[in-house]
Amino acid sequence: MGLRHWLKGCWLYRSLWLSILVPLLLAPLPYYHPNSVARAGYCVIVIAFFWMTEILPLAVTSLFPVFLFPMFGIMSAKDVCSSYVKDTLMLFLGSLVVAVAVERWNLHKRLALRTLTLVGTQPRWLMLGIMLPCWFLSMWMSNTATCAMMMPIVTAILTQIRNTRRAQRRAARATSSLMKHGDSGRQEENGDIELEATRRAEDDEAAEDKEFDSLAKVFILCTAYSANIGGIATLTGTPSNIIFKGLADGLYQEHGGTNPINFASWLLIGMPVSFILFLCLWGWMQLYGEGLRCFRCVTKDSSFDSVKEALWAEYRKMGSMTFAEGVVLVNFITLALLWVTRSPGFIPGWGLLFEKGFVKDSTPAVLIACVLFVLPSRAPHCLLSCRGKSAGRAGEKTSLLPQADGNESLALAASHLPYQPILTWKAVNEKLAWGVLLLMGGGFALADGCQASGLSQWMSGHLEGVAQLSPWLIALILSTFIALATEMTSNAATTTLFVPIAGDLAVKLGVHPLMFMVPCTVATSLAFLLPVATPPNAIVFASGYLRVKDMVLGGIPMNIISLVVLNVAINTYIVSAFDLSQLPDLFKVNASSSLSSSSSPLEYLAGTTSGGLVLNVTGSP
Repeated sequence: MGLRHWLKGCWLYRSLWLSILVPLLLAPLPYYHPNSVARAGYCVIVIAFFWMTEILPLAVTSLFPVFLFPMFGIMSAKDVCSSYVKDTLMLFLGSLVVAVAVERWNLHKRLALRTLTLVGTQPRWLMLGIMLPCWFLSMWMSNTATCAMMMPIVTAILTQIRNTRRAQRRAARATSSLMKHGDSGRQEENGDIELEATRRAEDDEAAEDKEFDSLAKVFILCTAYSANIGGIATLTGTPSNIIFKGLADGLYQEHGGTNPINFASWLLIGMPVSFILFLCLWGWMQLYGEGLRCFRCVTKDSSFDSVKEALWAEYRKMGSMTFAEGVVLVNFITLALLWVTRSPGFIPGWGLLFEKGFVKDSTPAVLIACVLFVLPSRAPHCLLSCRGKSAGRAGEKTSLLPQADGNESLALAASHLPYQPILTWKAVNEKLAWGVLLLMGGGFALADGCQASGLSQWMSGHLEGVAQLSPWLIALILSTFIALATEMTSNAATTTLFVPIAGDLAVKLGVHPLMFMVPCTVATSLAFLLPVATPPNAIVFASGYLRVKDMVLGGIPMNIISLVVLNVAINTYIVSAFDLSQLPDLFKVNASSSLSSSSSPLEYLAGTTSGGLVLNVTGSP
């Protein structure tokens, strides 16, 4: 009892004793090897341990470089802090603010409900109606927020199906009971027949319940998986893509070049991959839920008709689109167009109207975000008056929804209320994912520290033994490893730790750095196996419809399919679009010196240490 109580106390205080014990146990590393690489290695291991175990919040761990790097002489406090606010982080901040506006005025819910009302009543089409808004909205919003918004809708659909089927069974039983008691004289003669009919009804009911459980699993899983896949399509769809952009910018700037990846060019990478995975997910979820029956025609089921009626009723409750929703939608579309047309590549973009290199994707993102704090959420009185007059002339044809007249009256009354913008700082402060921004900033600082200390070059040097392998095979191995690692760790943390190593390794091997960095980045979004892999996975698992076994069985084929699709895309159209078949000239000097040098990473370290290092190095090719 005493041992059990002691172990329970240790578990409860694990954050305290692990926070003290782990840094102490690793302290001999920088003490016995007093060089910048060992000191940076100590910091990286400590930060990686805290990130992977999450004994402290990820945002808190992301602040570690601010005091670790200056204390260990890796970077000055000024340089570390400047790493936390980069162009790519401001790009993500602007997109998050716009996403808050979409969420605040329920534009995402309107889109989701409208999509569901347009699809058919068969299970496969209802599943498509669930997946489409999840997939599309997660391109522009947090996949966590998208999944959290969709889950109540999905559970309501499942509840409606289950209640309708139960009502149908109760009605069938009542009819059978009436028929059975209608002729008491023949009841005894047909007793065996009635008993057999009852047993058959119970078997049908069990089979129907089993079918419903399978349907529920599929609907729940496709909600999380489509949200994970959608983030791949756009540069702002997931923190991993933004972190990659910042890391690639730093790598190119170090060699005096410009990163070719921007919002428009990433669409060329992410959108086809994401769309193909979306179709594969739709097909696999049908096969996973129904087996070979998914290829047969589905019989008419009135329970799904009741779902369509309930969805229409829920959509009508929202009324017609409000002025605020219209403003948010216009700004949302404007921002997307500004991102795509700034520097599309095949034609001149509007970015050429300004000084070269001054305007980036973060510029329109922050501009639109600020505009949303200015534009009113209610139409001015003069516009409402004109709208009311035109509505009066139009008569009853002004709206097909029964709530339209009420909304018009409310809008006219609201015109006399004080001015209120689309966004307020209070609303943004409550909804904005500040922790994610700190996590990204900490990742940039960690990458800069590894680069400044030489740790990235040292680690990639140890991987030069894979030079005899083909680049496509190395990309496959790296993306597979990261796809497995991200099942247990944060996607952003995994990107921060491994993508810089992949970029440095590519330069050392004479391969285009994007050949390794892009598949490693996309692989961090391919987390389908465990509830802890991504927040959407955790949200759907908490619904109670799933077991870990269900998620693993449904996720393993998706992981395999996704890795195959990703690496085929990398080695086909992406290679041609970005000319990844050869190393750019700005990297060739570095690559040739690295490969032609006879010195190993160990000899590199010997020049920066007084005590020397004793490490096992496999050697350079």
